[in-house]
Amino acid sequence: MITNSDCTIYHRIRSAGSSEFQWEKQYVKECWWFVDAKSNVMTEGLKSADVLKLRIPDLSVKVEKDDILVKGNCTIELQTVKDLKEIMYFKATTVNYNRFGDSPHIKVVGA
Repeated sequence: MITNSDCTIYHRIRSAGSSEFQWEKQYVKECWWFVDAKSNVMTEGLKSADVLKLRIPDLSVKVEKDDILVKGNCTIELQTVKDLKEIMYFKATTVNYNRFGDSPHIKVVGA
């Protein structure tokens, strides 16, 4: 699989015996990162959004819906998503582990 970038995945985990969450960070050194600009004309006007399409060739990487994805090696120790206000990030909306075929990979779509 062709790769063009690296990324950082922030996975939210619940603290043991608590209702609070912590963020576990994982750096992925090879991925295919593609941002697609989508738009639609509505009665209220033009609506547009960026949609991330990410493919990771390493099937051992842990990715789940609602994880936060950042392009590159992000060094921010995340407490809340607001800590990422200065950089572009995406929230994983779908995750598929494609284990078969010539190039098994994880496909992540985010918005």
